[in-house]
Amino acid sequence: MGMAKQCKFFGHIITIDKALSVRDGATPEHRHSLLFECDKCGKPVRPRAAGDKHVAHFVHIKENPECLYTEPPREY
Repeated sequence: MGMAKQCKFFGHIITIDKALSVRDGATPEHRHSLLFECDKCGKPVRPRAAGDKHVAHFVHIKENPECLYTEPPREY
């Protein structure tokens, strides 16, 4: 399983950097209407910014075990 670095946004493939820019440029009341879709399964995803332990990528809003981009469970 890999990490999604691109998604569909209104029918166009965009990168994680572009998605983060779109999300961050939207007003708080309009962020919920942004529809990012997984380019593999078509289910809704959200962009996740890079952190100390991961690179920027998309995550499914609802888990989809059949998708190639679903993250495995993490142990803490």
